Amino acid sequence: MTRVLHHRLGRSIGGVAIAVVLAGCLAEEALPPAGESKVSAQEASCVADGGRWGEAGSSGLMICYQPTKDANQSCTRDADCTGFCLARSRTCAPFTPLYGCNEVLGASGTASTVCVQ
Repeated sequence: MTRVLHHRLGRSIGGVAIAVVLAGCLAEEALPPAGESKVSAQEASCVADGGRWGEAGSSGLMICYQPTKDANQSCTRDADCTGFCLARSRTCAPFTPLYGCNEVLGASGTASTVCVQ
């Protein structure tokens, strides 16, 4: 009797396990995009949010350049801007991130060169 019970119990548990696995396979869950489709999705999201899709400096990687809320507004130090305060024009950077070497105004309003490659 015990062997029969263990056999039946084993078959029941095995059947439940298989049903759970199959239910997971049958569920229509969308997988996150990968590879080229992920990049395309990121580009579309960037552009939809008002950004510009482009190369990140000289790295060859593609990123989203987002416009800053205070683009081209007058500034005298970094706290005046959401991005960098550009020293030459004394205006807030028009987008972020800002690649290359740029002269910016720091916390005290003094100019320094920041290079982002």
